[in-house]
Amino acid sequence: MQVAQWLGVKKNKLRRVGTHMMRMLGKHHPRIIVSMTSYPARINTVHLAIRSLLAQKVLPDKIVLWLCKSDFPNREADLPQNLRDVLWYDVEVRWVDDDLKPHKKYFWSLQEFSDDYVITTDDDLLYRNTMIGDLLAAHEAHPHAIAAVRTHLIMFNEDGTRTNYEDWIYEAPHYHPALVGVPSMRIFATNGAGTLYPPHVMPLETFDAGTIKKTCLTADDLWLKVMQVKAGIPVVAATDDQLLNYVPGTQGEEALCHQNTESGVNNIVLKAILGELQAKGVLSDDFDKLVADPSLDALIA
Repeated sequence: MQVAQWLGVKKNKLRRVGTHMMRMLGKHHPRIIVSMTSYPARINTVHLAIRSLLAQKVLPDKIVLWLCKSDFPNREADLPQNLRDVLWYDVEVRWVDDDLKPHKKYFWSLQEFSDDYVITTDDDLLYRNTMIGDLLAAHEAHPHAIAAVRTHLIMFNEDGTRTNYEDWIYEAPHYHPALVGVPSMRIFATNGAGTLYPPHVMPLETFDAGTIKKTCLTADDLWLKVMQVKAGIPVVAATDDQLLNYVPGTQGEEALCHQNTESGVNNIVLKAILGELQAKGVLSDDFDKLVADPSLDALIA
């Protein structure tokens, strides 16, 4: 490690210690918990995402990386040195037995840290240093909504039926800034770009691992949206700066976006989720009617 880099690491650790001490003295609560997951194909670069989170103007109290034991049978010994270098008292790995794929980023954190702010992130993104601050500001303005950095707008046909996922307006506030700061059931959060969940916000059914495995194991965003709609929780876009900055080399053909979005799988998965939950009586009302919000049409005209 070069001297300048070593000094930068030491300075960052001092800043983190100072921030946490000030929050403890000020009885800061809820805490800010950043939660993410990874898997073997990306474990060599996940440290870059973590370092960008440690460079935030508003620091998290804790970053938790959820890993499945079956992916790394030798636990820490299977992790690259560049990841072990960033593990410290406020950055830790948690090991789980159940491989819930991308759902690992929220599944245990929302339950264990239920009194705190949980911010979900992905392992393949570099986060601008205002991300956490933007989310907290949006939450303060709209405390009963889920605040998200990257959001889509659910679209409808002239007859009132919902369009296919691929026909929604991706990153809608980037093109229509008037959508920023407007809570709506029609706004769809993509959780890995940075999404803040206030304490105790998600319903108990969110943690039904059996239904997740049956209907949407690779589509956490869809599952969480349906749970939000079930509980009547709107989403608010925290910023119009919605375009993603990927860690170089992480967007190969294995990326879930290729499978779920480009091939139309999301439409099949959403139908399966809704059918299963309606059959169980968990979701009794019509999903399309619950998310419809014609008032937003004027903001995208």
